[in-house]
Amino acid sequence: MIARRVAGVATLAGFAAGGAALGWLARRRPPGPGASGGDRESPALGSVRGRARTVESFDGTRLYTETLGPPDAPTLVLVHGYALSLDIWHWQRVQLADRARLVAYDQRGHGRSGPGTGGDYSIHALGRDLQAVLDAVRADGERVVVVGHSLGAMALLSWARQHPDLVAERLAGAVFVNTSGSDTVAGSALSGGSAVLGALQSGAWERALRRGDRVPGRPGDLSYLLTRAVGLSPDADPEQVLFVERLVMSCPNSVKAALMPALTGLSLRDAAGLVRVPALVLAGERDRVTPPGQARRLADKLPDARLVVVDGVGHSAPLEAGAVVSAHLAAFVDGLGIRALRPASPRGGV
Repeated sequence: MIARRVAGVATLAGFAAGGAALGWLARRRPPGPGASGGDRESPALGSVRGRARTVESFDGTRLYTETLGPPDAPTLVLVHGYALSLDIWHWQRVQLADRARLVAYDQRGHGRSGPGTGGDYSIHALGRDLQAVLDAVRADGERVVVVGHSLGAMALLSWARQHPDLVAERLAGAVFVNTSGSDTVAGSALSGGSAVLGALQSGAWERALRRGDRVPGRPGDLSYLLTRAVGLSPDADPEQVLFVERLVMSCPNSVKAALMPALTGLSLRDAAGLVRVPALVLAGERDRVTPPGQARRLADKLPDARLVVVDGVGHSAPLEAGAVVSAHLAAFVDGLGIRALRPASPRGGV
């Protein structure tokens, strides 16, 4: 969901100005010291691949999944955010793959998954997609941990609302990263700009996105700055920013536009009370899209939740604070008693 802001802002700004107004920014950013400010020997961002499988959802939409890790290890189902792909979980898939069975999938219309059948990109459909993935990847009687980032966590809440009787049966735990159950526009740090909030609520940005999938041939400097300011943090490694920028730009504008009405009017907070399993809420201290205050309100609604605010990071904590997020996931799963799970020595992230 990082691009709920970035995609609208960057794409609309690109339509309006074509990047010309910020031509003075053409001087390129210096390259980062490594894929995530760490070891140069770590896999390049987005290069980690798992065992591929296509899952057919309730309406025939084809969902692309990848699985890494030992088949008998605890299963973590990783659900990415708006305009991203499963590659946003790069560091978790590097750091935890020898300790857990990691199942990641591209949400409908994103990454390698097919478009939503009939143009359905409702939150309800995203919840049903998660159900299809759980049906496909769970062993009989297995209880898994679902880890949702931003829109992915909202898909988890949607699923819980639709299947409250299955939550305790299918889940051992739930993790909510950089997310909120409601007030995703008005409650964000971005709502201080009335023009931004007004454009989102009026549908102006949705209409701009729908005018065509005119994605720039390469990410522009304006979108880079907006991606860093809104989706990450001012201190994010340049390679991280470029990586998120590329993911956002590669998501079709039609998909971004179709999701925007649901996001700007979303309210799933009532569903949090249905998640009657241990939960972990991870917030970024500098998250401008779903600030820590929203994470606290979500945690208060969950029956059994612990809130952790990660210092110094923005809305892309799985990438920007990869090792920290992996360590928290490991400790959370370990505490569930499924099986001891500890991350490998950090090779990237913060």
